[in-house]
Amino acid sequence: MDDFQKFLETTVTTQQDSIQAYELNASKVWLKKASERHGLWLYTPLKWLAKIFNLGAMIPVPNQGGAAAIQCEYKRIQQLKTLGISTPNVLALSEKGILLEDLSTQHKSKVKQLDQALATRKTKPEAQFLLFTQAIQAIQNLHVKDGYLSEAFARNILVDKQNQFSFIDFETDPLDVLSLHDCFVRDWLLFIFSTAYHFEFEQLTEASQIFHNALQTEPQVYKDICKVGKRLNWVLRLKVSKVGNDGKRIQKCVLFLRYLRDQAEAETA
Repeated sequence: MDDFQKFLETTVTTQQDSIQAYELNASKVWLKKASERHGLWLYTPLKWLAKIFNLGAMIPVPNQGGAAAIQCEYKRIQQLKTLGISTPNVLALSEKGILLEDLSTQHKSKVKQLDQALATRKTKPEAQFLLFTQAIQAIQNLHVKDGYLSEAFARNILVDKQNQFSFIDFETDPLDVLSLHDCFVRDWLLFIFSTAYHFEFEQLTEASQIFHNALQTEPQVYKDICKVGKRLNWVLRLKVSKVGNDGKRIQKCVLFLRYLRDQAEAETA
């Protein structure tokens, strides 16, 4: 048994949090422990909404929890590594947990969550738009290889000082319940939801134009993203911005989707 495996098996039984960072052999590592299965009833409302609005990509992807989620994390990391996609190195694995190398150590360069990186560029719109463009390209590079993410939120996309991208959090496998096409659509919807918020309202048109231009190579995926936006357009009639940051996040996301649809319609007019 190597040091990493020994550390995993002795530490996972006492760790309180589901994920925790440690210093081991002068390097940072992350230990994710098997957690309880998420109640499937939590996903029922989303599942029915997806059926009512005929939005396949919106069908919730259940987290099975426990050993199944840990094995899923390992499987998905290895799948993406095979495609040449940057994901954490697996240092040790058991039914109770998984030990991952920190990506800063792995890349020998400090990494930030895309969420944080976009926020720090808020006063520099050109740099913010450039990073947004590069993040889109990183996901496209994954899709062109028939790869897909698990939870494509900006918090699960890491970027280093050279603007090289990595991906984390793979306890779910969308392909278990979705087609590969809908996995692509889902990736983009989660990406839009978690990045549009970082732009000012007056910047959303330009941000959506960047996205529109990039996805010309994926016309059917783009069409289905616009379809979701059309089905959600009623949200703009509500005063969601008055319920705080979450309301503004939803409002900006739906506006972004509306601008995507407007641009597509302008091209066919």
